[in-house]
Amino acid sequence: MPQKTTSLKYPLSGIPSTGIDNLKRLNLSVEVGGSLDTEDIKLFADIAISGHAPKHVDDLLMNIATPEDDFREESIEALLRYIDMARGFPKLEQVNIHPPLKRWVDEAQTRGANGEYDLLIDSCRRLADYAASIGIEIVLENYIASWGDVPDDVPADEIDWSSRNEAFGVTPGEWIQICEDVARPNFALCLDSSHASTYAHTIADVERREEAVMAFVAKPDLIHHVHWSDNYLYDARGREDSHALIGKGSLPVELHRAIKELDATILIEHFYGIEELEQELEYIEAL
Repeated sequence: MPQKTTSLKYPLSGIPSTGIDNLKRLNLSVEVGGSLDTEDIKLFADIAISGHAPKHVDDLLMNIATPEDDFREESIEALLRYIDMARGFPKLEQVNIHPPLKRWVDEAQTRGANGEYDLLIDSCRRLADYAASIGIEIVLENYIASWGDVPDDVPADEIDWSSRNEAFGVTPGEWIQICEDVARPNFALCLDSSHASTYAHTIADVERREEAVMAFVAKPDLIHHVHWSDNYLYDARGREDSHALIGKGSLPVELHRAIKELDATILIEHFYGIEELEQELEYIEAL
């Protein structure tokens, strides 16, 4: 039996590199990132509905969960400044943030290399409370699994994950739990479907990977934003954040249909050309 076609509650969004003319012609909104006070970004002010907060303080990955008080405060303040700048965009009501570092073994991360769960929750509540005062919702993105320099032919069950870089919110269970523990009405989740594939590849049994990515939509009411791309669930390309064209990878069609059903703003988080984008829009319409 054909699947029921559903309508998205909000207009789809694209990224700025799609081009202002293409976005407006296709009736797409946009997610802006980086600094919000540049002239290039201000061109999108009237169609920007979400913002992607920075993830660096100077040259370091920020960490709002680190027990190092000074660096945690610097990281929080950087996000608060970004949230405050979002007020300059009349339709922007969502700010997406990355989860902080849990354990980072990269020697370049000279500050804030470790994080604590309770500090993460406290910091997210602080961000949410401030954002609520100016009418902004915070959405927390699921993070990528750190494959780094692992050769493609090394099975996942032969990797010592305890010695690798890890952020919070990589697994669906922890990502969902963070949202529930923050427990603020304006704090929700951002599903990144390509990131979900990188987590699924940590499971050596390929038959369980579809179940792993579907676990990210186990509580759809908590998902208020999506970064939508395809990825490769059954070959090593899916260990990377591939950002493949929607419908051209091997994420299950059930996941794509579940995304389309969500009561969430949805960003197509890549642009490879107008012809490819139009094909994706046709695929989404037919789901």
